[in-house]
Amino acid sequence: MPKFAPNLYHLFTELPIRKRFAAAAAHGFDAVEWHFPYELPKHELKALLTDNGLQLVHALMPVDQSVTWGLAGQPDKIDEFKRSAELALEYAATVGIATLHPHPGQMPPQYSQEQCLDVLVSNLDYFCAQAASLDLTLVLESVCTIRAPKTMLRTLGQAAEVVKEVGRPNLKVLYDSYHVRNEEAGSLCAIFDEFQEVIGHVQIANVPGRHEPGVGDVDLQYFISHMHECGYRGWIGLEYDPLKDTASSLSWLANYKGIRAKLSK
Repeated sequence: MPKFAPNLYHLFTELPIRKRFAAAAAHGFDAVEWHFPYELPKHELKALLTDNGLQLVHALMPVDQSVTWGLAGQPDKIDEFKRSAELALEYAATVGIATLHPHPGQMPPQYSQEQCLDVLVSNLDYFCAQAASLDLTLVLESVCTIRAPKTMLRTLGQAAEVVKEVGRPNLKVLYDSYHVRNEEAGSLCAIFDEFQEVIGHVQIANVPGRHEPGVGDVDLQYFISHMHECGYRGWIGLEYDPLKDTASSLSWLANYKGIRAKLSK
């Protein structure tokens, strides 16, 4: 059965952040994503997860709020990247983050694409080496130009090339259906099949509005079934914005055993 993890940056936002963990557990989830776990002290975060029987399966690398998107591909922010990596590893070691996204950031105007990619490869190699003792996978995400016009990595193929160049076993790609559908030609299933061996995490949201399955142009439940039939057993992050509210946006999960009973309460 597929495994789902709501993203607490997008779901349960009707509640303050500390209450979102209990809400996720009450709806039958065993895991969550959260972009910014560093907003809470790491031991408090661990207690929230433990008390609610949850795993933290995906987070972003910490980044200064004045910086757009990320640090990993920024030639003038290498020291800042390393400090950010250190903080991320502290949290991963304490709370057990399963996958972490070190976003390269958007293209800075003063550097070439080649310069940025060279720095990205070097930074990721460093981060992977530092993370080698942890049960942690770094995942590199491609981002559609609708969301980030100056994005450094637009396609899964570009992200996969970076992963190949780094050559570390704890670095993979993140497959996000929203970004893939907005940026790439071909079906979601065909693109998944092409890159399945290097996919370390999956997130779903529909297009065009980044809403839940059943609201939009793509049959995401068919895509979920396809991934499962192909042997994907990792977590599927629910990184969508509910059309109305969180509770109603989860009604499609009644089709999945283990979630159904808790949703019906």
